[in-house]
This record gives sequence, C-alpha cells and structure tokens, in this order.
Amino acid sequence: MPIEDMTFAESEYHRGQKVWKAQTLYDFAKAREYPVMDMPLWCINLTAEPFECGQLHSFIFQVKRVADCTLDNPIILDDTGQIADGYHRLCKAILEGQETIKAIRMLEMPAPDRVEE
Repeated sequence: MPIEDMTFAESEYHRGQKVWKAQTLYDFAKAREYPVMDMPLWCINLTAEPFECGQLHSFIFQVKRVADCTLDNPIILDDTGQIADGYHRLCKAILEGQETIKAIRMLEMPAPDRVEE
C-alpha cells in the first residue's frame, strides 16, 4: 500500500486474537477522560518488533511513516502498559531528541473490534 493511501483508519492493535482499531482506542480513552501525560522516553521498552521490515521496501515505508507523523497526538498504552498505538510517533520523538512523549494509559480495554481465529 502506498504511504499516501495510508490513513489512521488502517492502524490496528493486535493482542493475542483480539484486534482493536486505533480509532476505537482513542474514542474509548476520550469517553473515559483518561489524562494525557508526558511520559519519559527512557522508560519505554524498545525490544518490541511492531513493524515488518524484512525487505528494503518495507523499511522505507515505515521510515516514511515516521517522517510524516505528528507528535501532536498522544500514544496509547494498553491496560498492561504496552504501546497499543504510536510506534511511529515514538520513533520520531527519539530521533528528534525529545525526552518525553505525550501518552494516554488505558486502565481498561474496550471490547475488541474483532477476534481472529
């Protein structure tokens, strides 16, 4: 998929067989009035593998998404503290030398948008 065709609507969070759309998570956090905090970048676990970058075109696609994203929107942490949405923003913040990133921590998860079998 060309980067120009990528929208927020395509962003999803997978945990086990459960899948949430990023928009579902943001809407739920807003409805619950979870606060936006400044989270220090040093406390984020960087061992996750959120992107498929086995080939150069995949790597370029992800780098372009990092370059094109905005840090105006907070990242979303799930109810266990894992990043559910915002890896591109996290990368951008680190590359720009930021010390913190805006984040919302979910205290509970909404119903998933779908369950995969």
